Amino acid sequence: MSASSSRTPRLQAVLRHDHTQLPNAQRVVERIAQLVKPGGWLLLEEGTLPGEVTGDAPAVRAGISLLRKYWESNGQIPELGAKLESWLQQMGTFSEVNVHEAIALVGNSSSSSAAAQNLVQQPADLKRRRLGLTFTKSLQRSFSAKTHPGLLALGFTPELKSQCMAEWSTSGWQMDMPLYFVWARKSV
Repeated sequence: MSASSSRTPRLQAVLRHDHTQLPNAQRVVERIAQLVKPGGWLLLEEGTLPGEVTGDAPAVRAGISLLRKYWESNGQIPELGAKLESWLQQMGTFSEVNVHEAIALVGNSSSSSAAAQNLVQQPADLKRRRLGLTFTKSLQRSFSAKTHPGLLALGFTPELKSQCMAEWSTSGWQMDMPLYFVWARKSV
């Protein structure tokens, strides 16, 4: 959490980091919301890992699927960003809850495949594409790091990891990663 000059509590992608997520993320959001003064604002930024990989990358697809299963097996939420709005509304302490969803295009555009060409041919928002590249590199670092025993137990074997890393940079693949920017004003 960082505080701006106006002391607005801001939760920025700290509910999840690499292969882990804070336990009971909804409770964490509720506790942080208690810090907001009446009439004050809470800013939240978080993504969702949908798991729908398109293109010729079966190992990447399997790796993303296993990461989602790992999170779910630990009570974590792959769709975390998509849940924030309803959590804040359920609290009943915010008079206004606003959400902006942006899709980051995650994947490898260095191939000649259809998925790769789709990444390249969407020039509508260069900033969004750069954000997608940042998430692509972040996910790649996560998958190339030491494998968590929980992922190993689910089937993310050294062989699959090796295939996943090979596909990461050589196969054309894409995944739309929704990012949620939420700002909520606490009731006076």
